Amino acid sequence: MPLVFILNAALMISVIHLIRKLRTLWCALILIPTILLSIWNTILFYPQEFSPSIPKQIKYSVTAILHYDDLTPADWEEYTYRPSRTGESEKYIVALYKYKGQVPLDGTAYYYNDTDYHKDHPIRSLSDIPSELEPHHQFIWWLLQTFEKRTGAQ
Repeated sequence: MPLVFILNAALMISVIHLIRKLRTLWCALILIPTILLSIWNTILFYPQEFSPSIPKQIKYSVTAILHYDDLTPADWEEYTYRPSRTGESEKYIVALYKYKGQVPLDGTAYYYNDTDYHKDHPIRSLSDIPSELEPHHQFIWWLLQTFEKRTGAQ
């Protein structure tokens, strides 16, 4: 976190010093890329407590979605929750989405196949799944639903 603050502060101070005497058009042309660079610095360097960095999460999510057709029921049934930095959880979410029709709704299946943390919340309804997922997994689920609706794929 200090690295993000230091980089963004140095960037902003430098740009403010640079644009003080420039005309409005030049200020705008310099400020827009500066703000985008600041956002990129924040995304790239912001620490994630038990997760990979945001760019890695995006990479894992895109890879899992692109390999949608290669996933098997084993990818969601045999997944075991553990802090992982290899993209397994993203693959699990995409496989869960793909095979959601096979998920038993009798209370024997748990989110992330984790009976320790999710023992009070078994999967009982397909419509409840997105709200019980981690935030970036909710986004993957939303992307898959949105894409499915646009293509009409089932």
